[in-house]
Amino acid sequence: MAEEYEASDYGIFTDAIGTTKKMNEELSSINDSINEVSNSLNDESVFMGPAADEAQNGFNSVKSRIETLVGNYNTIATVLDDTATNYDAGDTSSKMKVLSIDANGVMQITETAVAFSGSNNEEKLYSFLSSQGFNDAAICGILANIQHESGFDTTALGDNGTSYGICQWHNSRWDNLKSYCSENGLDPDSIEGQAQFLVYELQNSYPGVYETLQNVPNTADGAYEASYKWTVDFEVPDDRYNRGDQRGNTAKTTYWDKYGNKS
Repeated sequence: MAEEYEASDYGIFTDAIGTTKKMNEELSSINDSINEVSNSLNDESVFMGPAADEAQNGFNSVKSRIETLVGNYNTIATVLDDTATNYDAGDTSSKMKVLSIDANGVMQITETAVAFSGSNNEEKLYSFLSSQGFNDAAICGILANIQHESGFDTTALGDNGTSYGICQWHNSRWDNLKSYCSENGLDPDSIEGQAQFLVYELQNSYPGVYETLQNVPNTADGAYEASYKWTVDFEVPDDRYNRGDQRGNTAKTTYWDKYGNKS
């Protein structure tokens, strides 16, 4: 179970909310000042003619940009507030919120679910990896290796007690799993914690394997390729090339038959 969070754990988010709201107030104050000047200029425009019209257009343009910024700061504050609330509740992984700015400069929020649906660890891994953008061939390659390494048992021990979990993380990699889960409020013995560390480690420490998985064709042969690469360069067991071929065939047959073109 994830540990409970104290105010000190998520205070950084509430501090950021306060800063964002302060900037929003300052922008609103500037906007009010521009409105006052604009209104005064409008009263005098009958005497100033085209020059006043041009100035008024400039003020309107600035006001529009400030209003967009105010809206963007409100959006940021909303995301920060939700994040702080989630930390307060001990829920750090239910959804990821991504901020982006469209062609008009308006900030948008996109929510990406961290999915762990299924009745067992294999099915939960499939749904999670699919939510992370891997195609079925890549997922089949990963699942085949995990089947051979641990049988999807998150508490599996190997190598005389020096390797652990679904991927049999060895020595320092096992320590890294525990550190990552501790820093992110996750249980290192859970499928949720190990799956999220798996993707983190893959992206940050094994970019070549990650690139292969992102680009394999979504076919049975692609499943073999993904599994072979994972075995040889990520798991690195003894006799890795023969094991790579064995696990590649498991991915190409057993898992591709089960999950191929499912997503």
